[in-house]
Amino acid sequence: MLPYRLLPFGPLLTLLLCVLSFFGMTPAGIGQAFASPVSQAYQSYQINSGDTLWLLSQRYSAATGEIRALNRLSSDTLHSNQTITLPVLLEGSNILYKVQQGDTLFLISSRVRRSVEAIRAASNLSSDTIFWGQTLRIPAAREGAQLYVVKAGDSLFNLSQRFGVSVDRLAEFNRLNSNQLLAGQIIEVPGTISTPPPAAAPSAPPPPPATGLPVHRVQTGETLSSIAARYQTTANAIYVTNRLNVEYLMPGQPLYIPVGRQQPVQVAGPRGEQRPGFGELLNWEWARWIYNPGAVATVTDLQTGLRWRIRHLGGSSHADSEPLTAADTRIMRQAFGGQWSWNARAVLLEVNNRVLAASMNGMPHGIQTISNNNFPGHFCLYFFNSRTHNTNTVSPEHQAMVLRAAGR
Repeated sequence: MLPYRLLPFGPLLTLLLCVLSFFGMTPAGIGQAFASPVSQAYQSYQINSGDTLWLLSQRYSAATGEIRALNRLSSDTLHSNQTITLPVLLEGSNILYKVQQGDTLFLISSRVRRSVEAIRAASNLSSDTIFWGQTLRIPAAREGAQLYVVKAGDSLFNLSQRFGVSVDRLAEFNRLNSNQLLAGQIIEVPGTISTPPPAAAPSAPPPPPATGLPVHRVQTGETLSSIAARYQTTANAIYVTNRLNVEYLMPGQPLYIPVGRQQPVQVAGPRGEQRPGFGELLNWEWARWIYNPGAVATVTDLQTGLRWRIRHLGGSSHADSEPLTAADTRIMRQAFGGQWSWNARAVLLEVNNRVLAASMNGMPHGIQTISNNNFPGHFCLYFFNSRTHNTNTVSPEHQAMVLRAAGR
């Protein structure tokens, strides 16, 4: 009979810990593996030196093909500081991480931008010693930030309204490459971690909005100067009072007139009903007062959450508009599925601190005033009760999309 040979205690202990950690158990927390349900989620991840697709797949239990497809990568090459979307396993408020050879808590913390103390607490560790194959829990949100997991139908704009944080701040805080969100995507909502802006110096309150100003509706051939002469005011007073962006006027355009005054006055303008997370429902007559010719606005596609900038060209029945730049044209085309279309889409229009419910098509046609935006013409933007060019009637398709953008 061959004699039994005992393994040294150290390797035996290491083997035991590896087996336990494979099932998510740590020396300080045996029996606490997967204390909460585990779900598939997606996280924005910034590539560090030494990262490879294979290493990421091992750390986060994700297939390399899934990472490649999710990020539309044409090769396995990654670059430092590149931001990708990473499939992860989410347990409660923590991301599951499997320790690889050479890992230390310090190295992991520097890669995932979480403190060693936070990882140790989330993983219920009593020391900084970790073992290959061990499952760690990494807080999905930074200290002071709130964790939110995207649901179907969410958009950055809706989340910004819900949490009182600007779209740009959310995108920057989460290192987002686009405004399109995935169901299951991890979003960190900045909270106390952000540095509040310095308090503005006290200043005199603005004058109260003027009331009782008459409204003049522009007739064909009228100019600011001719209207000013009629009402004993100045062209500049009308221009500033109505927050105009260009001097030319459109037939039917409403203008508040500071009768008999040489200086502009503050006018609030009418407001429509607005539901949380949606646009203000405003009739075309007054939507065109806010979004007047020459105005630059930001469009948010309600379905995809994609955002781009546009400029109002003109129009008496609806707002003929153009993408502001070639980059805006590219995003707009993406919202329409990669090809231009006459189909109506529900959109939100952000202009002058207002968010209006609107509808638009995506077919370039007619004249253009921006020659370098890769959009050969303009498109049509509709508000409530806007009318079409050819029939001069309200389009049922666009009317329905405007109501959808208003949350109705």
